[in-house]
Amino acid sequence: MGTQIVYGTLRAFAALEQRVATHARRPVELDDWSRAALLGGAYQLLHLGRVPPHAAVHDTVELVRLKRGKRVAGFVNALLRKVAIERPDTPEPPTSLSVPTWLREALVASLGRERTEQLLEIGAAPPSIDLRVGARENRLSLADAISKRHTAANVEPTALSPLGLRVSGAGDPRVLPGYDQGVFAVQEEGAQLIGLLLGAKPGERLLDACAGRGGKTAILVEALEGRGAAIATDIHEHRLDRISGEMARLKLDTTTLQTACVDWTIGSGPVREPVDRVLVDAPCTGLGTLRRRPEILLRAKPGDAARMGEIQRRILGNASRVVRPGGTLLYAVCSPLSEEGEEVVRKLALPGFELLADRASGLKSLRFDRDGRLDLGPWVEGAGPWADAYQIYMWVHVG
Repeated sequence: MGTQIVYGTLRAFAALEQRVATHARRPVELDDWSRAALLGGAYQLLHLGRVPPHAAVHDTVELVRLKRGKRVAGFVNALLRKVAIERPDTPEPPTSLSVPTWLREALVASLGRERTEQLLEIGAAPPSIDLRVGARENRLSLADAISKRHTAANVEPTALSPLGLRVSGAGDPRVLPGYDQGVFAVQEEGAQLIGLLLGAKPGERLLDACAGRGGKTAILVEALEGRGAAIATDIHEHRLDRISGEMARLKLDTTTLQTACVDWTIGSGPVREPVDRVLVDAPCTGLGTLRRRPEILLRAKPGDAARMGEIQRRILGNASRVVRPGGTLLYAVCSPLSEEGEEVVRKLALPGFELLADRASGLKSLRFDRDGRLDLGPWVEGAGPWADAYQIYMWVHVG
């Protein structure tokens, strides 16, 4: 129940704030904690039928009183009692993510109205969890083992990633069969596809420029089969420190793996030798993950996408300099906004590089369009209803 209230409140945040504001004689000025409690109470009143209205009001007000005192509790009480009057006869969870007006307009301008509605749509069931099964493992056997252990769970192969399983109703993935043995990693299907699209082969020299905690790095290391080299870099050293533990759990050969702390906005750091394939899963607003990570809405600002787009452009410019002739550069962002992805590519000057356009990607029905863009999201045939939204581009260094 607690998790449902927290995520439900975050997903309905903008609408809840607007509803509460209509009942206030002056702007609602509360500290962040009290504001969160107030909106959580409003969510229960408007969207959770099994919570009696008197309980939602009483419990919220009492909590605020204990933490912030009688005066703030009285203000919250007055607002919630007014919201309670508007409680629907049969409260239901919202069916669409509530976002600020500026963001909705930006999404429509970038995606169109239909795709925006698909991206913001919320299912009644909690989001599923995607697993990436090791390339040497049998994902159907793992699906069968999970189904036998958790008979109420729903487990099915992902349609786009050849390594993926989509699981719902099975609880914590860390206690599923195969986790301790390194049979699978927890990874959203879109992220799996980005790693696979790079097309890494044994014996090559690979670079994951913005590796984070190494989810996609693991795909590259596995593809090398112990031959070649993989370099994982990130601006945050503490993220790189976590890669070795996950590689060990997955039982991957890390003799081919190097890590380095690099700020690609200013240069390549210690990465000097040319590489065959470069993956730039660039830092971005993350707005393509809004439904799974609605807390992003608390910090999102209108100018963020343009600011991140400039950072992405600098990273790509520097990363392109280490791609050998004949090598490839893949750029991905988990954002559907045109200021990231599309506008970055339009403004980017990469002499000697040819953008792949109007051709198949090599994965199922996924294609780069005539502008070189490959979109992922819930509107893509075969993607799950909770799929995150990505933009992906790829270049070849033709010399």
